[in-house]
Amino acid sequence: MSKEITVPTENGMSMSQMMGISVGEGGKKSSNLARLTQIHSDIMGTKEVDGKPMKIVVIPSGSYKLDLGDGKLGYSVNPSVRIFAIRQQWTRWDSESSQMQKTVLSIDLKGDLKDNTGGFNIGRPTGYVKDWEGLPQATKELMRQVKKTKVVFGTVNLTDAVDSEGNSLSDVGNDIPFVLDIKNRDSIKAIDNAVKAVQRLNALPIQYHLSLTAQEHTLPTGNTYASMVIDVGDKVDISESDNDILKGFFDWISWSNSYVVEQWATKNGGGASEGMSEIVSKAMNKDLDDSDFVEVEGVGV
Repeated sequence: MSKEITVPTENGMSMSQMMGISVGEGGKKSSNLARLTQIHSDIMGTKEVDGKPMKIVVIPSGSYKLDLGDGKLGYSVNPSVRIFAIRQQWTRWDSESSQMQKTVLSIDLKGDLKDNTGGFNIGRPTGYVKDWEGLPQATKELMRQVKKTKVVFGTVNLTDAVDSEGNSLSDVGNDIPFVLDIKNRDSIKAIDNAVKAVQRLNALPIQYHLSLTAQEHTLPTGNTYASMVIDVGDKVDISESDNDILKGFFDWISWSNSYVVEQWATKNGGGASEGMSEIVSKAMNKDLDDSDFVEVEGVGV
């Protein structure tokens, strides 16, 4: 039996195709789309005990932070999300220019992806490297710096939301559209396993609430970091409004890719239109295993 779930859409594609998730057997531009991240250090505060101020943990490491814009932040230890789309890209933080280098968002990381430095894959060699030791030291260092990044688009409910001082937030709202960049290997594995778990239920990630918690890890240096833990929760009926949100995510992806391609073209002395049509076609019509956004009420580009 096919696991393809078809939902009528205005462009005739199935929901699976639009989301970019395989359910087969096997000037300066900016966005105000809310950004979800996981924090890796405790946020400390003070509390008066017996008349003396004491340092306490207000927000524990591993909690999730939602940047709602205009300086408003919300935190939750156990938020719930629905995944609408997933995409991938290569990213690298350039400390000299204090800018994020990135490729276009794509279904997968195969082939040469245009980046905003004017090159491809931010200089990372394409494909599997058979002889790691034979690579120049500079290439090895670059490959360590250029990160595989999964970009997740969805809606989030900040369960028991608080601000940075631990005060309850009652006006955050529910089903907030967000974007989440995942670079941590353990977290990438967690998101992949969650998607596969939903697929085994003959469904798409959009049809389930996913509960997020955290796992702490200790490095050989003694430093710690957190990774995502994801459990499949309650099933959700797909509504007509979900198509509007999904369309919004696609528009956001197209906007982001056009920006990268424009920068690539500028640095190469050419136009962006030819390369852009190829990227949009790959992002929208290929059968894949990852996902996408646009103009959603209260969230725009």
